[in-house]
Amino acid sequence: MRYGMNPHQSATMTVLGDRAPFTVVSGAPSYINVLDALTGWQLVLEAARTFGTPAAASYKHVSPAGAALGETVTEAYGRARDADPKSSYGDFVAVSHPVDLELAGVLKRVVSDGIIAPGYDEGVVEILAAKKRGTYLVLEADADFEPPALEVRELYGLRLTQERDALPLTRELLDEAVPDDAARDLLLGLIVARYTQSNTVVLVKDGMAIGIGAGQQSRVDCTRLAGEKAALWWSRRSDEPLTGVAMVSDGALPFVDNVEEAHRYGVAHIAEPGGSIRSPEVAAACAELGITWSPTDVRLFRH
Repeated sequence: MRYGMNPHQSATMTVLGDRAPFTVVSGAPSYINVLDALTGWQLVLEAARTFGTPAAASYKHVSPAGAALGETVTEAYGRARDADPKSSYGDFVAVSHPVDLELAGVLKRVVSDGIIAPGYDEGVVEILAAKKRGTYLVLEADADFEPPALEVRELYGLRLTQERDALPLTRELLDEAVPDDAARDLLLGLIVARYTQSNTVVLVKDGMAIGIGAGQQSRVDCTRLAGEKAALWWSRRSDEPLTGVAMVSDGALPFVDNVEEAHRYGVAHIAEPGGSIRSPEVAAACAELGITWSPTDVRLFRH
């Protein structure tokens, strides 16, 4: 690798087992490039397998600035980057399907650090490799790679081992009253939350994450941040109130202020682990505001 988390840190990358999850097609990765690539690839792969449609994510500092589904990879990435274009500046791109010339043309015009995809059509690598004076990072993911069941992290003289988070995220986690379109958005939100730095709140509409509040210590700050991003996204489209938004929280909502804040930004459906001492109050607040509430009993912390 070029360097570690910072340029003054040296770093190496070691393949465990007989195959790597990706190959380097062009460029040289840094430590954070690899973190963004592998995290983004897992998100889009799970989303594409869940919904049977192309998925894309725009990653910065191991959290997505945006993530979306689309009819094509170009549409999916366009929607993912459009959620928060300011934060997507200099992003690492992850797409679930091979990159075609149309997407290559889009990427040629935007500021981005690299991409991971399961393949590249003829002529695409040459276009991408020329970006950033020839340093643009192009990685080809192995779509058939099976990750180890255990994840290992070494930190300050300790080795931490845990099971990989592979719990299925399915419709059965959601309340039966949730309409199908909203269920799709909630499931996409759960997938996005799984691959975002905690604490996390994700707002989704029409198969697109429109606001992601990531990495905050206060959950209501996550909700507020996600809402502000969603409101800004919506303001570029309409003067009408934002409605029909699905919200996912990676951890339990501890107070009703999260529900009240979510309601300000048009949230109509909430999925969260539940199980908090105040979950009955959260459920009551949702009922009072006409918001469906799905206590999934699944926490999705990521650090």
